[in-house]
Amino acid sequence: MTAPYVTGTVSVTAGSAVVTGSGTAWATALIAGGLFGLDSSSGNPVPILSVDSNTQLTLAKPWRGTTAAGQAYWIIRDTAYLQQLSANAQALATYIQRLDSASLAALASLVPAADKLAYFTGANTAVLTDIKAKGRDVLAADTMLSLLAKLGPVNGGNPSPTPAGAGVGLIDGDFNSVVLPGVYTISGQWANGFGGAAPTSYTAILIVYARFSQVFQEIWMATAGSPNRWTRWTATNNGSWPNPWIRLPGEFVGTVSQSGGIPTGAILERGNNANGQYTKWADGTMICAGQLELAAAQAPAAGNYLFPITFPATFSTAETIPRLVAVPGYSAAGTPSFINTVRWGLDRFPSATGGGVVIQMAASIGTTIQFNWVAYGRWF
Repeated sequence: MTAPYVTGTVSVTAGSAVVTGSGTAWATALIAGGLFGLDSSSGNPVPILSVDSNTQLTLAKPWRGTTAAGQAYWIIRDTAYLQQLSANAQALATYIQRLDSASLAALASLVPAADKLAYFTGANTAVLTDIKAKGRDVLAADTMLSLLAKLGPVNGGNPSPTPAGAGVGLIDGDFNSVVLPGVYTISGQWANGFGGAAPTSYTAILIVYARFSQVFQEIWMATAGSPNRWTRWTATNNGSWPNPWIRLPGEFVGTVSQSGGIPTGAILERGNNANGQYTKWADGTMICAGQLELAAAQAPAAGNYLFPITFPATFSTAETIPRLVAVPGYSAAGTPSFINTVRWGLDRFPSATGGGVVIQMAASIGTTIQFNWVAYGRWF
């Protein structure tokens, strides 16, 4: 027999086979059988039928001694071999119970195949999904640089998604709401763009950067006629944008253009033709200039003569008509150019395409009269 087990105290009831323990830890100690007895002489030893818990066991026969509480006791356990056999059986039963699981049964119902991975679709349901070589390669990456190297081109070589299609909880239609860093496709009606707060049509690529709590947005107009870039930033990422859109420097001298009053081309445009020279600015300002030379044969006698001026570029009259200024000159140093000229005047209301100069002569033009003229206004 093995050494007696005496941990804790017990209470027994005369005529009952149940023994109650306190601090006995019978199940933890793997007590599986043996003889039970009290230190006192109030009853004979009785074989143990079962250990029910850490604090309860059942005897093979009812206790024939007197009722007692808080008593010292002893248990002579079975031999070490039988004790180990019992412990092994208990452990085996535990493992069998664990294996008897609906989750394991769901996995066991699957038929393994190459390039497949099992995953659960519910509490006790599982299916197989593809996991190809590249997927296994990505899973094997052990550092961020290694992972990025395995991902290949940006967006997998595909076009950038719309904000709503990026799978990150964003919505389309409002630039203020796109605050997560990324590259997005913009198309359709969008509010709060560089065209104003009201929804406006945009076709662009939107790039969003973030530096700590500061969020930057930069937009490329992705059309052949609008290669411009705009940017803005905010110190928060909650959709509040206190700073206005700013156009980024692009082509300085080229062809100016606009869409809905918003500049979309170069900052400055210059040109010339047979009618003179012109300079356009991106804000809509335009200046035209030229020369008007009147030979003697064009004013052969006294009278009023109108000489038209055609502008080298067309003005816009939506806001105001262009302003025309002209100053007479002379053909050569020291040679008067105003012989017989009584007075002269300019067209008060030039059109989008030109104006004129009126000269009143007392007699024929004595020499060639030259006028330098300038017109200013807006091209949109």
